[in-house]
Amino acid sequence: MKKLIPVALCLALTACGGTRVVDLNDEQEVSSMQHVMELEYRDWTNTAEKMTESMIASGALKSESKPVIAIGNIVNDTTQRIDSDMLTKKIRTTLLKSGKAQIATSFRNTKTTQTDLLPASAEAGTIVMTPNGVAVAENKAKGYVAVEKETYKAEDETTHNLRAQRGNNEYDQKTIAQKGTLVAPNMSLSGKMLQRNLKLESGWFSSVDTRVEYYLQLTLTDLKTGLSVWEDEQPIIKEGKDAPTW
Repeated sequence: MKKLIPVALCLALTACGGTRVVDLNDEQEVSSMQHVMELEYRDWTNTAEKMTESMIASGALKSESKPVIAIGNIVNDTTQRIDSDMLTKKIRTTLLKSGKAQIATSFRNTKTTQTDLLPASAEAGTIVMTPNGVAVAENKAKGYVAVEKETYKAEDETTHNLRAQRGNNEYDQKTIAQKGTLVAPNMSLSGKMLQRNLKLESGWFSSVDTRVEYYLQLTLTDLKTGLSVWEDEQPIIKEGKDAPTW
């Protein structure tokens, strides 16, 4: 019996825990992944594939000889802290590989808050009691004050940082990009992620499940005309327990 204890203990530990790495190149292994109520890898992959196929099939990208797409605002109206790049990155990668479009990473259209230090001076008067009466002493101070302001940044600021080196003698100016070389986007991709939770009566001892409906919406806008040239919506419906809530 003593010899069986380590084996039994090992089996118990294996059954209670452990980590399994999923091989995403194995379709069978991916399909057997445990489903969750939140958005997961398969949701992003399938949705991005459908969205990209829809965009290319619509012919919207043919309206421009050289489609250059800027990634606009993707609103997250779900209960989850989701980076929209999980969806748009897969779409961008597919478009670039297909040769159907290019992506503008230097266009400044992402709002951010920037803190600047500005020189400031202040004067203050101090009332001093003296034997001869009341006197006012003036104090002056100089320093810096922090000021926050809204500005816009690009996905990759290196393009602009390079151009800021014009006139810097430490760099060979022939290697610095000249004025008029940036390519402006002529299309913008924007969208929204929505979530609805619905209570369901399962009928099994009156237990209640939840249906979670996710909607991923994307719009492609022609920046010259301001008109939408392609739109699509892909729903993702899940039912079960432990639904993400607000």
